[in-house]
Amino acid sequence: MSRILVLNPNSSEAITASIADCLAPQRALTRHEIHCAELADAPVGIETDDDVARVGPMVQARIAAGAIDATVVACFSDPGVAATRKALPGRPVIGIAEAAYYAALQLGQRFGVISLGPSSIARHAARLEELELLPRLAGDREISMNVAEGNRMESLPNIRATAEALRDRDGAEVIILGCAGMGLHRTALQRAIGLPVIDPVQAAVAAAITTLDLGYYAFQKTGA
Repeated sequence: MSRILVLNPNSSEAITASIADCLAPQRALTRHEIHCAELADAPVGIETDDDVARVGPMVQARIAAGAIDATVVACFSDPGVAATRKALPGRPVIGIAEAAYYAALQLGQRFGVISLGPSSIARHAARLEELELLPRLAGDREISMNVAEGNRMESLPNIRATAEALRDRDGAEVIILGCAGMGLHRTALQRAIGLPVIDPVQAAVAAAITTLDLGYYAFQKTGA
């Protein structure tokens, strides 16, 4: 049995618990151990460019120190993912934004993202441009909330209205929840709007499970 670390790179135990709850269906279906943890010294929410820059080295240090087989970095800004992949080439490191984008491409021609605020939208656009996926973005709309607010059940009406705007005004065929803490809304939102809704943490964990099941990194151990 391999071990997957789902690393919440903020310090909120409540967000980590919510992420763990959303992963229950995948945990029940896989032979791999899925462990969720936060970074105690990180900000309580990662909402600015400074927050992203601050936690990147912390993410890399945590992954380097752990006896883990694959890591999911559970923040939609993918902090530290690129640097950690470069520094630790033998370790599968999966960012939830990148995983969500690729999952969405299997389900529709254009996807929409529900973001916390304007700074999030700017970071998403930059990352999509790096991945050469910007033409597949139908729209990225904010809900004007922080991480903790997006994780509350009472935020669902706002999230639903934003998803409907992405569907009806922007032409999105798939909706991506643009924060790890929004995953609790996925099932109800999908039912309400009649489109596939992607929880990015679930998408990244699915990618991690596939990576381990198919041995994509086995050559690192065998030299084959």
